[in-house]
Amino acid sequence: MFQKIKNWLTKIQNSDEKTKRRYLIIASAITMILIISLWLICLKSTISGINQKITDQTSNTQFWQVFKNGLNITGQSIKENIQNIISQIFQGKTITIK
Repeated sequence: MFQKIKNWLTKIQNSDEKTKRRYLIIASAITMILIISLWLICLKSTISGINQKITDQTSNTQFWQVFKNGLNITGQSIKENIQNIISQIFQGKTITIK
């Protein structure tokens, strides 16, 4: 088997440039098709896995839970901003004279 492959490669090496170019184009096309096919298979499995995770997450979370969490975060942010404003108001004003 290896001898047949070796003989075939030797025959290609000893052939003219036109034949070498044709084998190069054919080998490149086959390699590109294999790589793109493997990439598409991998991409398809990744997308289906992501879709499965999204459907699992959306079925578990409800609107009111998300709304409640959003209100809590917004309330905390407003409270912190008001505390910052009040602390800036009561800080002593300093004037630097040079």
